[in-house]
Amino acid sequence: MKNNKKTFAKIGLAVGIPSAIAFAMRKAYTNIRYGEKPAKDTIPAVTAAKFDLSDVHFTAHRGLSSVAPENTLYAFREAAKYNYYALECDVHYTTDGKWVIIHDCMLQSMAKEKGDVKTMSYEDLKNIKFTNGANIDKYPDAGVCLVEEYIEICKEANIKPMIEVKDRRVDKVKSLLDIIRAYDIEDDVILISFHASILREFKRLSPNMELWLLMHGLKEEKIHECIENGFGVAFEAKRALKDLDAIQNIHNNNLTAACWTVDTPELLNAMLERGVKYITTNAIIPE
Repeated sequence: MKNNKKTFAKIGLAVGIPSAIAFAMRKAYTNIRYGEKPAKDTIPAVTAAKFDLSDVHFTAHRGLSSVAPENTLYAFREAAKYNYYALECDVHYTTDGKWVIIHDCMLQSMAKEKGDVKTMSYEDLKNIKFTNGANIDKYPDAGVCLVEEYIEICKEANIKPMIEVKDRRVDKVKSLLDIIRAYDIEDDVILISFHASILREFKRLSPNMELWLLMHGLKEEKIHECIENGFGVAFEAKRALKDLDAIQNIHNNNLTAACWTVDTPELLNAMLERGVKYITTNAIIPE
C-alpha cells in the first residue's frame, strides 16, 4: 500500500505540475486578452534612443493606446498629433459587409457585452460603448469604428495606414482592397497579418502593395515564406533579442525588418543596435 501511495504521488506530481503551469499560462493569457488596459507614461524618442533616429520609422500601435482606448478614433486622433510614420489598427469583417476596428474578435476584451464580432453586424456593434482601455473614463463614447473613419484620420494627418487583417477569410480580402482603392491609398497603405494566405491574396490582387508577415518568434520557415513572396518581416521584439542571426538574415535578403511592441528605452536601443528601423510602439513619441 505504501508503494502504491508513492506511485500515486509521483503520478500526481507528473500530472499536477504541468497542469498548474498550463493553468498559470491560461490565466496570464486571459489577463492579457481580456484584462484591464491601463494608461502608460509616454516617452520622447529623442530622450530614449542612444542611436541616430533620422532613418527610424515609428508606428503608433492601435493608435496612441498608452493615453486613449486602443483602436478607437480617440487613440488615432491622439497619435495624429505627432510625427508617426504610420498608425496601426486591427480589422475584422462583419456580417453586414463592414470592416470594423477592434483588436480581439471577442467583444468582451473591450466592452461589458459579449460576442464574436465576425458573427455580428455593424448595426449590432455601433452603439456598444467600450469600458476598457487607457483613460477610458475620459472617453465615454469610445467604441467600435469603421476602417473608413480610421483612413480619413490617416489621410488628414498624412500618416501611413498600417492595417492588420485579423480575419482569416481569404474571400473577404477583395472587399477591403476595394475600400483602400476608393480612398486612393494603395501605394501608401501597409497590410500586415499573421496569416500568410491573406497576404498572398493581397499580393495576387495588388502586386506592388507593401505586405508584412507578423510572427512571434523568428522561425526559419516563416522567414523563408517572406523571402519567397517579398513580404516584410514584422516580429515580436522581446522574443527576437537573442536571435541575431535571424535578424541579420532578414537584412541580408533585403527585406523590411519591423518589430513590435517596443515601449521601453532598453528594448528600443536593443532593436536599433540590431539595425531594425521600423518600430511599433504604444508609448514612444517620435519628434
